[in-house]
Amino acid sequence: MVTFCIRMVTNPETTVKVSKWLIDSIEKFIGSSKKNMSDFPSKRNFIDRAVIKLLEEQGVKLENE
Repeated sequence: MVTFCIRMVTNPETTVKVSKWLIDSIEKFIGSSKKNMSDFPSKRNFIDRAVIKLLEEQGVKLENE
């Protein structure tokens, strides 16, 4: 299995390993339309937003520091 590291926007910054198949799927999704490219300017942005959405749906209260 091949993994890539994407730096997440946190403070202090943390490196997270993401599987190649997941990165490939994200790239395909982002590249599938101009709207997606506008909404998600990077893979890191996509992952950050997906994790934030999941945490909020699970009732986790996120704080801006």
